[in-house]
Amino acid sequence: MQAEIRSAFFFSAYVYRTRREKGLARILLQKKSNAAIWIAPACAALIVMPFWTAGLFTVMPFSYHISSESMSRAAAELPVSSFYRLLTFENKSFKTSKMEQVDTIQWVDAAFHAASSISLRDPRTFLGKELPGFSIYDGHILIAGEGTNYTNMPIESAEPDPKSISQPPVKEGPGQAPAAYEKKILLYFTHTSEDFRPANGQAPMHIVEVGEMIAKKIEERKIGVSVNKTDIGALLNKKGKKYSASYEESRTVVASAQKQLPSLDYLIDIHRDSQLKDVTTATINGQAMAKTVFIVGGEHPGYEENARFASALHELFEKYYPGLSRGVIVKSGSQTNGKFNQDLSKRAMLIEMGGVENTREELERSAAAFADILSRFVKSEQNE
Repeated sequence: MQAEIRSAFFFSAYVYRTRREKGLARILLQKKSNAAIWIAPACAALIVMPFWTAGLFTVMPFSYHISSESMSRAAAELPVSSFYRLLTFENKSFKTSKMEQVDTIQWVDAAFHAASSISLRDPRTFLGKELPGFSIYDGHILIAGEGTNYTNMPIESAEPDPKSISQPPVKEGPGQAPAAYEKKILLYFTHTSEDFRPANGQAPMHIVEVGEMIAKKIEERKIGVSVNKTDIGALLNKKGKKYSASYEESRTVVASAQKQLPSLDYLIDIHRDSQLKDVTTATINGQAMAKTVFIVGGEHPGYEENARFASALHELFEKYYPGLSRGVIVKSGSQTNGKFNQDLSKRAMLIEMGGVENTREELERSAAAFADILSRFVKSEQNE
């Protein structure tokens, strides 16, 4: 009896072991077959990945290519305290100084902005791509002048109708500065089609005339100035280029002027705003004057130097002509040029003087005021 029980037990154990081994073999075989299924796609992905990456960098806008400039912009989005915390890993003495805790939303916002160009702390970025024309508010107000806010940001001129373009009057330009006065300032006009059409019935006034007014007042202060009246619009038409290529064309003009006159340090691109008179006019000492706003291109590594230059001019306006400056605005993004040729000099600037409805008298007063503060700045640097 015991022998039969023992035999039955060993037989059951044998059957259990055999089934278990077959089950394990089946599982291993299944895993092996599943692995074989994924090996081919994985190898294909590894082969194709370099081509995908190369294609991605090819189609990306140039401003987003990996470069020192793009890395600098990315780093600017990160909280300063985060960089400080990284230093503590290398130098323990930094731990003795207490830093503010980094809000998690700052990291989330920086990552989200890098991935989608939407900032959780700026509601305007949610609407910029959805509402036509909303991109004019993409600029950042670095310094707000009197009355300046995001509802009255400068508006860049639209592409002009060739039939409506007025030509500047043909006359002698400002007299040449004496040889003793080295030419330091270049005045030029990227949008040469811009003009002023006052509602009081005055004849239209061309933007080049404003530059001539400024140059005349600067030369009276014994500073050499060059006025480049190249018609950028005519060059675009001749070359079959679009209006959006205006800054590319004016860049060639400015670079050529710098080559001919290496002493040109101050490059001023003169424009007029498309805002109406209530935004672009101020009353200074009882007289109506066209307000000026400084535009800084934020898409080049040295833009902070240009911003300091603009800020210094704004402060001089505030000191001698309070309320005449609308402030300093930094512009960047896909809907604007982003450089405005300001990478050609640390003392390059774009100004918007007045608006489409300002009168000749208002512009003459403002041209004299701008010539005054620019001359003061130039002389202060010469005396350093």
